[in-house]
Amino acid sequence: MSALTLTMLTILGCSFGLSVGGPGADDASLGSENWSDDDDGALTGDDALCPEDEVLFEASVWEPALGRQCVVCHAAGGPAGSTRLVLDPDDMLANLRAATAVGELLLTKPTGLDPYGHGGGALVFEDSATYDALAFWVDWGGGVCEQPAPKTCDDAPGERRLWRLTHDQYDRTVSALLGFASSYGQGFATDEVVDHFDNDAGALGVPPLLADQYRAAAEALATEADIDALLPCDAAMDDAICAATFIEDFGLRAFRRPLSADDIQRYLGIWDAVADEDGFDEGARWVIIAMLQSPHFLYRSELGEHRTSGEYVLTDWEIASELSYLIWGGPPDERLLTAANAGELTSPAQVRGQVERMLRDDRALATAASFVESWLMLDRLETVSREGLTAELRAAMGDETRALVAEVAEQDGALSELMRSRYTYVDDGLAEHYGLEGSGGAASGWVSLDGERYGGLLTQGSVLTTHALADGSSPIHRGALIRERLLCEPLPPPPPNLDTSPPEVDPTLSTRERYAEHSSNPECASCHVLIDPIGFGLENYDGLGRFRAEEAGEAVDASGYVDFVAFDGAFDLAEVLLEDPRFRSCFVETWRRWGTGEEACATDPGEVGLLEPLAELTERVTFTLRAGARDEGDTFAVGQRLDSDDLPDDPGDPGDPGEDPDPEPDGDLELTLDENSRWETGYCVNALVSNHGDVALAWEVRSTIEGSINNAWETSWYEDGGAIVFSGMSWNETVQPGSSVAFGFCADL
Repeated sequence: MSALTLTMLTILGCSFGLSVGGPGADDASLGSENWSDDDDGALTGDDALCPEDEVLFEASVWEPALGRQCVVCHAAGGPAGSTRLVLDPDDMLANLRAATAVGELLLTKPTGLDPYGHGGGALVFEDSATYDALAFWVDWGGGVCEQPAPKTCDDAPGERRLWRLTHDQYDRTVSALLGFASSYGQGFATDEVVDHFDNDAGALGVPPLLADQYRAAAEALATEADIDALLPCDAAMDDAICAATFIEDFGLRAFRRPLSADDIQRYLGIWDAVADEDGFDEGARWVIIAMLQSPHFLYRSELGEHRTSGEYVLTDWEIASELSYLIWGGPPDERLLTAANAGELTSPAQVRGQVERMLRDDRALATAASFVESWLMLDRLETVSREGLTAELRAAMGDETRALVAEVAEQDGALSELMRSRYTYVDDGLAEHYGLEGSGGAASGWVSLDGERYGGLLTQGSVLTTHALADGSSPIHRGALIRERLLCEPLPPPPPNLDTSPPEVDPTLSTRERYAEHSSNPECASCHVLIDPIGFGLENYDGLGRFRAEEAGEAVDASGYVDFVAFDGAFDLAEVLLEDPRFRSCFVETWRRWGTGEEACATDPGEVGLLEPLAELTERVTFTLRAGARDEGDTFAVGQRLDSDDLPDDPGDPGDPGEDPDPEPDGDLELTLDENSRWETGYCVNALVSNHGDVALAWEVRSTIEGSINNAWETSWYEDGGAIVFSGMSWNETVQPGSSVAFGFCADL
């Protein structure tokens, strides 16, 4: 055992495996766990049912579980050193045999499932990788000699879904639609937070309160809207055609897809009902109000069209929205909509071209900053209570981090640049707060850093202030931040009824000294050994992120370690993290979790660019391919928007079926077509078949029409030699003498 390991065991005095109570237990003895040789009858050594595979044990059990947590206490000289589970990092065969000997207790103790409890509390979640590793070895010791499947992050088709806009996305979307900034979304009911993310696709619903807020916001936004600026009409259009054109244009941008004929007819009905009494503009406002409350606006469609059994391919329109909300956090721009309309988002090369274009936009830099804020939970900076933290200082700290992230992203910098940067952005107030000299003032703000006090993400005031206490620093909060958010290793909650309040402030003691209780109390130490030694590395910074060389009259001790890897201070800690594959894989995993709104995983990518995982998401199979049953139905996000040049000049164009003076009669039957609405991409017609003869007739009539039928009612129809043949249904197939039968259809142009 290394001197470092022995030193840590002496300092920490933690207990991962300690259990007090139960038959024969001695509450005063650290070795009272009483794991006897026959606790579960497990076989060891040459009698084991499965081979003693040291390589397998080290890779499948030691690395993910025992060597990360358990060895700190379950080692010679440690709090659990007198139990049967005694580990030694230098003797893997002995560790293998010790883990095999305790049998099922290897799993039930740390999970808290053992009836006699666990001195360190329940430390392992049943659905965690640590649990899986321990469960595997319990099975192996019991004779189930099946090696675990290697961890993979398979790139497979994702789930079909509708993903509701977040409140930020709502504001960006209505701002783009209406041409003025919106902040209504910031006042909406708070969404459920899952794993510290507020964009979890499964948690974003529309409860009654939010539905009412959507209604109020839609009405207010429509009242503020400049209708004239939103109308794509020319002076020659009559009101009905202008309204249909507006509905088609505004609806495409609101729903991020072309509207169907039924959609347009429905909203035309709203416009007509209001405009008839209150005028054109008021009708248009109520169309906006209705559309801003539609699920087609509030939800992003990721459903796709069925192609092969169980697989759905997202349409160009869905991919356009996927790209825009992922990279910009807002709706597609005109170039994306044009590409979708032309079917130019189908191939990987076409998507890649759009991604490259979009990443050069400032909106992508803002997305990178939003991701880092979410990753490190920096949104809490707005609400934490800190003595001396003014509104101006909060804003300056947030601006500093956003500016640094944007700068690294703009330069195509790597994650390592974010962690090691020796420059930052500060205004005069923040420069004074940090004690920096030579800042360019509030206008320029970029300053070089010496790398001795400040430099890199971990030394920024936003991070250090958010993860601190109201009256000082906090190695717990800062260590937990790194353990959970930078290494993706969630911590279990503290044991019930445990006093988790921080130690009282004592001006004669350093923070490290005040937190010594965590090293002596076994119930605390089992978790705090994972976080405090990391958090101590940031002790050169007080609760407001100001550098300090001394505390309580003594030099600050900023030494610590990350799972037996020692460091001294923030800059050393950053290097340790950059060398840790868990940090790099966690960074990619978090990007995927944030970008997809659902659970994700990742393997070590090696050196990784700050925006690289974002771009990589668009290349994964799940970005364009979804899984579902054959009978689930296709997406609404289909169709094509025609240019105005492809439409007839006016309703009186010779091709207009509503103006056909002499529909072709068929015997004693006469067909009359009456167009009732028209817009840029289609029209609808009411039809009447009249019987001028003396006998009842089973009717069948034909006519040439403009475009292609997409919907018809009260009739059957088929194409024949360029004409459409209409006939009756079972209930209206006969027309009596002197009577008429009505039907209708809509067509795409």
